[in-house]
Amino acid sequence: MMKRTVGKLSAVALLTASLALFAEAPAAQPAPKTQKSADELLGFIPEDVVLLDGKAIIKKADVTRLLKPQLEQYFQNENAPEIPSEQLQSVVYHLSKNLMTYEILLKNALAEGGQLDVKAAEDLLNEQKSKQGEENFNRVLAMQGMGFDELVQKVAGSMLIEKYHEKKIAEYNAANPIAETAVKEFYDKHPEMFSKPATMSAAHILAKFVSDNPDEAEKQTAKNKLIALKKQLADGADFGALAKANSDCPSKEQNGDLGEFQEGQMVPEFEEALKKLKAGEISDPVETQFGFHLIKAGESKPASVTPFDQVKEQLSEQMQAEKANEAFKQILDDLLAKEKYTINLPEPNTDRDTD
Repeated sequence: MMKRTVGKLSAVALLTASLALFAEAPAAQPAPKTQKSADELLGFIPEDVVLLDGKAIIKKADVTRLLKPQLEQYFQNENAPEIPSEQLQSVVYHLSKNLMTYEILLKNALAEGGQLDVKAAEDLLNEQKSKQGEENFNRVLAMQGMGFDELVQKVAGSMLIEKYHEKKIAEYNAANPIAETAVKEFYDKHPEMFSKPATMSAAHILAKFVSDNPDEAEKQTAKNKLIALKKQLADGADFGALAKANSDCPSKEQNGDLGEFQEGQMVPEFEEALKKLKAGEISDPVETQFGFHLIKAGESKPASVTPFDQVKEQLSEQMQAEKANEAFKQILDDLLAKEKYTINLPEPNTDRDTD
């Protein structure tokens, strides 16, 4: 959703994303005994990475200071796989474009009267410092290659961009409310999204086979155990209590309760026996590959479709949010289209990479 598009422009999220891309390097490529230094790996980055109106707004130092600490940490693991050059170039390209997009969104948010709330950003970061501990916080800060005051400015910018995003979303929603007829049309066209399959429920007591290939004597021992337990049930014993005390299945911790399940989720012999029972009835010992079972039938529920009235409000909100997010994406595309910018890096293969 577009929240992710805006949120990923924050300094912290950008760094997390870039580190995740490093982690995706194919494990099949073992690391050479002597790794290239971070400076060597990032040597392809030009001095002026992004130009806006002919002026460099993202410099090589802006990118390398973010990535260099992460590369150095990544290669502290001697077994870390080598990062393919095209993958590193993709990381640098997307990081640079996101840094540029951050600046363009911030410029437009300020132009529309927005103001940086440095105090709120400071409070947020100090709260994080308290939660993480000062040592951990400073270590993460060092990984980001920036000082506290600069990070405050970046976070304040991200907060303003989020307010700008929320404002545009609210404006779109006010001008373009989704009609209930459109919601109903979607509901009618996608019944599978609102269908609930038939379910069964049961509890059981399992007398498990000890060996993988039990002989008749072992099978009879397991069966006799359940025959004796069923006699206790006939005399008034509680099924759940007997399951807890005697079952060889982990479900004994839930008094043998297996909960609801759909047809096909249990082995055929178990389901066939269950279908013959009415709710509350208990089977004779039933053999499966696991052992013998006493099965107590629970309630069965037929397949159903959730009525429109029960889902229309949530569905309307989801559809409205999707349309608003598409509208904001168009706003973002239009903002970028108006700007005269140049990214002095090769654009990655779009079959593998997305912005």
